[in-house]
Amino acid sequence: MDTTNYLNYLLNNDNLKNLILTKPEDYNGLIAGISAAHPNFVVPNSNENLILRNVFIAHGYEHSDFDKLEFLKRINIDTCPYCNRGYIYYLSKSGEIKPQIDHFYPKNLYPFLALSFYNLIPSCQTCNGFGAKEGKDPNVENLVNPYLIENHNFKFTHRIKHINFLNPLYDKNSIEVKFRHHLAGHTGVFKLDKLYQQHSDHVLELVIKSKVSYSGKYRSYLKSFKGLEFNESEIDRMILGNYSREDEIHKRPLAKLYQDIGIELGLIKR
Repeated sequence: MDTTNYLNYLLNNDNLKNLILTKPEDYNGLIAGISAAHPNFVVPNSNENLILRNVFIAHGYEHSDFDKLEFLKRINIDTCPYCNRGYIYYLSKSGEIKPQIDHFYPKNLYPFLALSFYNLIPSCQTCNGFGAKEGKDPNVENLVNPYLIENHNFKFTHRIKHINFLNPLYDKNSIEVKFRHHLAGHTGVFKLDKLYQQHSDHVLELVIKSKVSYSGKYRSYLKSFKGLEFNESEIDRMILGNYSREDEIHKRPLAKLYQDIGIELGLIKR
């Protein structure tokens, strides 16, 4: 039987270990090879597909021996890597609060990747839910594995439509949040352009800070403050109200938005 031969192959040498530890940049080649050699594996609900789902999902991913909380702890990020809009905090097993884990390559299509580490993406409910990622095939939707996304793949900008000078914070729709750079597949699947427009009030606050020369005055104040010492990135963080370094983007929601707009407005420098 084709499936039996494949499972026996995985039990030899380090084949199973290598499958689980496959690097994200190697997934497409792996999938192409397995699909060519075993075409029914990637046909949802075929006999071969169902057998693999039973082995890798029912007796693997969903088994109590796979500690999802420990896995999430080792990843060490706090926000959804698809959108950077929501926290993905977790608590102990007794708390039973954990983020959703998306299979980037969905389980029903690629059950043999159900335990592969770089295929498991902690995500917020919005991105993993109905109308967004769901069980979509990333190869069809032109999605990039979050482990392969670079900070420069997305860059925010903004457009001021109007500002009410008597009450400048009143109307968040006075600001349009836009992308200068983006991955089209992600913007389409996760509706990032529409969702980020809902956060235009954050950008409006940064715009107002730039108009009143807030950053220069506050920066001087923090540098001269007696009793506390701040380095430049910490001062930038205080000015933005969010993390200011690229390596800290996944520590707080909307950090990428804050950094890009903060640089654009001259509140911080890169």
